Amino acid sequence: MAALIKDVLNYSSLANHKNDATFTDVDLNEILENVKTDFELEIEQKKAVINADGLPAIKGILFQINQLFSNLISNALKFSERSPVIMIVARSLSKEDASKYPELNSENNYVELTFTDNGIGFDQKHADQIFTIFHRLHGKDTFSGTGIGLSLCKKIVQNHNGIIQAEGVEKKGATFTIILPGN
Repeated sequence: MAALIKDVLNYSSLANHKNDATFTDVDLNEILENVKTDFELEIEQKKAVINADGLPAIKGILFQINQLFSNLISNALKFSERSPVIMIVARSLSKEDASKYPELNSENNYVELTFTDNGIGFDQKHADQIFTIFHRLHGKDTFSGTGIGLSLCKKIVQNHNGIIQAEGVEKKGATFTIILPGN
């Protein structure tokens, strides 16, 4: 119950923090290292491997970007039945690629981040539903959690004027694609 209350408070505070939070240069490599430190014991216990090369800096709200990485990595660790392998890849999105997303301002520069894991995955028909608050694909007795983590991710990405999408294959893994304004 305490975790649920904490997550609900985090979710509601995100709605209020967009306007009063400061956008600064956020080094995604530092964010990743901080999150890996937070999950150090679980990473060691599960023999997880997290690969990421040359993540960029973006303009963002530091604590929200940290929460985004934390939730995505936490899910990849949690929803695995074998040693998790998590790959994080970043690339600059061309103006042409950005124009394919009507919700993006094609005049801005964007960074695309993909978080890919080898976890339990999900049926692609649930790709939009997993971002709905309190929506769970698995029972509480199978996997712990409150059903708020991915809805927090979506809210954070929206606060940064970006988009998040998910692709899954059952028993193979999931990929979360996040597009955020770059520097």
